Amino acid sequence: MLFTSLTEHLTGRRQFLKSAAGVGAVGLGAMAMSGCSDSEAGGDTASGGGPNAVDFEDPSENLRAYMKLTGNLDPSVETCGWFGGTLYANIGVEKMVPLVGVEGLGVNRVEPQGNNVYRVFNREFAVYKDLKTGEYLDDWVNPYTDERVKVWPIQNLKVMGEVAPIRKQDFDGTIVEFPFKPPWTIQGDKAFSLLELHAAFPNPMTPEEWPRESAGATNKTSEMFSRMTTLSELADPDSMSADYVGTWVRIGPWLPWMLMGQREGHIVYRSFMNKTGPVENLPAQLRAYIEKNYPEFLEAPAASEWGKPNDSSFSVYMENNTPQPPTS
Repeated sequence: MLFTSLTEHLTGRRQFLKSAAGVGAVGLGAMAMSGCSDSEAGGDTASGGGPNAVDFEDPSENLRAYMKLTGNLDPSVETCGWFGGTLYANIGVEKMVPLVGVEGLGVNRVEPQGNNVYRVFNREFAVYKDLKTGEYLDDWVNPYTDERVKVWPIQNLKVMGEVAPIRKQDFDGTIVEFPFKPPWTIQGDKAFSLLELHAAFPNPMTPEEWPRESAGATNKTSEMFSRMTTLSELADPDSMSADYVGTWVRIGPWLPWMLMGQREGHIVYRSFMNKTGPVENLPAQLRAYIEKNYPEFLEAPAASEWGKPNDSSFSVYMENNTPQPPTS
């Protein structure tokens, strides 16, 4: 299997960004996807025959299967996905330390454009949780600084992208194109989808302006999405959607609200995820909290939002906060 990283392209290669050419993935905390080729070792790449077989080597069939997995091909139906897990501090040679829990959702709508092109309109929201009580956190005592800090939820109102065999993605105002052909592993009626992002790019939150919030001049991040569904759902020509369960792993910099500055180390996210369908199927506590405090995140962006810049945890934080003064 070949996974292509943007690290060499997005760090110091201005010509690559200007030409918007190359292979890779962009969109931190959003529709983070990487161009992949070949198939996962140990599995078949097609459904094994039959009138409703899926040929995952065919870019159009592969993409249609992936859109059924992550959304719904009916543009009148919005699809909700849930995730929940733990954030760990990973510093030097020490063992990883659990910091906080996380729980959230994404709500998307898929609008087929014809010619194997799909537009995805998505919103993301997540809260951080006390690991002992499960309560949602408004503030948190940082164990590395002993400072009580305000917790900032993930609030990405616009996470949109156009998916096609050649995918276009907005990367901080720069449109990058890359091949989109995610790998699949087939075992009997089980179909496993793997999608990865490995990227390094200039941090929009510079340490000069944001000395306590910025983790450094470069953000280096990896995200790994593993989903499992049934081949029969993917192959059913009358089905517009396929359910999944899976995991999400992210390795990324300290979050701005933690006020860790340029300290050594990073965060490892370990999370379960699944497709809930309608928002009514969300866990009751999470749904009630969002309905009361952030109801706009229970529906996907309107079509009129297309073309506007995507949100990220960094851009939203910068829009709503001012830099904390450096400690003496």
